[in-house]
Amino acid sequence: MFYIFILSVLFVSSDLITEATCSEGSNVLHQENIYSTTQSVRQHIFLKEEFHYLNVPGIELHMVYDVFDCTFECLSNHLCLSVNLATSKGADGRLWCELLSSDKYRNFTQFKENKSTHHFFIKGRCSSSPCQNGGTCMTKYKDDTFECLCKAGFTGKYCHKRPTSCKEAYDYGALYKSNASQLVTLNLDSKPTSILCHMGDFGCGDRGWTLVMKIDGNKNTFEYPSGYWTNKNEYNLAGGETGFDSQETKLPTYWNTSFSKICLGMKVGQLIKFAVINKTADSLYSLIADGQYRATSLGRDKWKTLIGSQAYLQDNCNSEGFNAPTYSGSQRKSRIGILGNNEFDCRSCDSLIGFGNFLGNTCGDGSVVKAFGYILVQ
Repeated sequence: MFYIFILSVLFVSSDLITEATCSEGSNVLHQENIYSTTQSVRQHIFLKEEFHYLNVPGIELHMVYDVFDCTFECLSNHLCLSVNLATSKGADGRLWCELLSSDKYRNFTQFKENKSTHHFFIKGRCSSSPCQNGGTCMTKYKDDTFECLCKAGFTGKYCHKRPTSCKEAYDYGALYKSNASQLVTLNLDSKPTSILCHMGDFGCGDRGWTLVMKIDGNKNTFEYPSGYWTNKNEYNLAGGETGFDSQETKLPTYWNTSFSKICLGMKVGQLIKFAVINKTADSLYSLIADGQYRATSLGRDKWKTLIGSQAYLQDNCNSEGFNAPTYSGSQRKSRIGILGNNEFDCRSCDSLIGFGNFLGNTCGDGSVVKAFGYILVQ
């Protein structure tokens, strides 16, 4: 059963002046504390969990005469957040009082029923159980605030919402902080969508990358004229739950997810190479769907490294970006890529490297190498 009691204890400088009050019928245990090293007052209310025990290592054990002495000892120790107190006195008329540096919110799995013990803990913001969806509440007693440690897949102050990107999931603790890629449910188009968040530095840097598309250079699913570049239709959602494999996909992240970086990967044989474009946008859709050319500055050498030594890109033009090239009359085009030509003329380009190409392999270079492409954002 859960109880609240009142107790007021006042500490002043190095000399202790105590006043304990407990009126009949009162249900609050109230303590005020002025540490000897400060002149500020700290107020605490202790709550009681009858016949319970928090099974964590103690910091001190005291023999006391009553609950007031026990909580007094807790407030005298700046590490103390809760106490276990014996339910019955020993032969000497005293109770054992165990001071703890944790509380039941931080170690809820170790909070057990116990007929020989009552548990008292300092009331904090976690007492109202503000964290949702299985989140763990961490009381910050010093400034009377709290923090929710969310389970994977949830974010927000109260773990009350699902993230909209893998970076958001990482930043707000909805991803386990490891280098292992993890399936996370993102909130896309106001509905939950399961996507594999790519973790660790696989070639683009860490902190959580959100998959947008996977493109097979042997197929025309995502060639330049395809409506998938200009519409908000998904393609093969199941492909978003797998890694750097050969399942083509277009996810709702194409039009939902904002970013400041784009990670481009090309798989040739069994080798995948990556490059990062620093670009801020509301979504990849916002950069491509209107057909307008938007320049990038990755550089021809970096584009060529995506394919490797087999890469074919003529020396001139070097028009790169989204919806490349600059000139609308060009024969070859790429939704994300770079064009090359022997002449100093981007209208008659004979080579390219990119994703969503026209008059060439859908992904890879324009004539020789067909690659499997991966597009992720952060």
